[in-house]
Amino acid sequence: MATGAVSTIGLSSADRLPGAMRILLIHRYFWPDSPPYASMLRVIARHLAEQGHDVTVLTTQPSYTRETSQWKRPRVEEMDGFRVVRKWMFPESKSNWLARIANVGVFLFHILAHILLRRRRYELVTASTMPPVVVGAAACGATRLRRGRFLYHCMDLYPEVAELAGSRWLGRGPLRGLLGWLDRRTCRKAWRVLVLSQDMQAALAARGLETTNIRILNNFALEAEEAPSQGVLGPDQGRFRVLFAGNLGRFQGLETVLEAAQKLPAEAGIEFHFLGDGAAKQSLEQQAGELLGERVHFHGFRPLADALGAMREADLGIVSLQPGIVSVAYPSKTMTYLAAGLPILAMVERQSELAEMVAREEVGFTVEYGDADGMAQGLRAIAADRARHTQWRRQAERLAEREFSAQAALRRWDQLLAEDEVPGATMVPSRDADRLA
Repeated sequence: MATGAVSTIGLSSADRLPGAMRILLIHRYFWPDSPPYASMLRVIARHLAEQGHDVTVLTTQPSYTRETSQWKRPRVEEMDGFRVVRKWMFPESKSNWLARIANVGVFLFHILAHILLRRRRYELVTASTMPPVVVGAAACGATRLRRGRFLYHCMDLYPEVAELAGSRWLGRGPLRGLLGWLDRRTCRKAWRVLVLSQDMQAALAARGLETTNIRILNNFALEAEEAPSQGVLGPDQGRFRVLFAGNLGRFQGLETVLEAAQKLPAEAGIEFHFLGDGAAKQSLEQQAGELLGERVHFHGFRPLADALGAMREADLGIVSLQPGIVSVAYPSKTMTYLAAGLPILAMVERQSELAEMVAREEVGFTVEYGDADGMAQGLRAIAADRARHTQWRRQAERLAEREFSAQAALRRWDQLLAEDEVPGATMVPSRDADRLA
């Protein structure tokens, strides 16, 4: 149990501290699984427990990657002053669509049974968008039946993401319409809807939704339990190192990065590093051609400590999203880059909140999606201007501490939960005078 965390698990209403609530946090993946939100949720749960709340996390066994699926955890365990309940699921893989679809139904059953059949009801239930749409709808409906309040924590917005990705099933036709109706209903019925940016708030408003229950509260930078690794990117030979850390998928437009690499002469002293796996990895390696292993390096999936070490060794971090995605999602790697003092190369729409932040705070530069020439020119300019690059590093660290540290985000969570009374609890006044973003 974390120092200072006093367990309130199972206490009756009479025994709990004034203002304390029974809170249920729902997500398909939880620590030690590898998605960023799995680790963020542990930090949030620990903080809420430290505030005196009776906190339960409802999740499943680690299964996000082949490696984490080997890390079996107890079905019920106490961790950092809160309870973790892990439910059974079918074994699955990314290629086994039948098992994945079945597990959506299994997880929904676990959510409904846990909320509706529990003797002591939860006063507040939160769920994120994994799996999309249906988890939020199920958790919201069950919570309202038990006269609790539901907080919808939107990491991304579906079915818009599926539509932009060109999904045949979720992004078009009758199913897209049904999912859109269901998610609009969840947003209307939720006590609060959390989104990560002004762009995402505007996307919800474009659905025709009122924004009175929508709040902007971005994610925070993750910290590894052990010290960041060293030498992840290999020996430092004085080259300017550009890093992409994350899923090598079809939303990122990483083909443009390799086009820029091929436009840069060897004497520019710029090399590119990719940490992560994904559907596009093989085609990207083929595109790199003769640069592979020379000025372009693929390191595969690495644990968080290695990723943080790579960010400290690199000179610039790539954040790239295909057009439209930035309005329905926010790349969580942004704040982790900044916390490592890593300036940003953003390949997103210039009118987006992310691009405006990069320019306003002077923490990097932005190019339009697909602009390999502009990227190559920008990289040559900053690689040759070390004084400016050093200033970007300082600005990145300051911005991360001010806006994207766990401490700053958790103060905003305190303020959010103190906005008004939750049935069955007298809310503790906020200890943070800052306005929610």
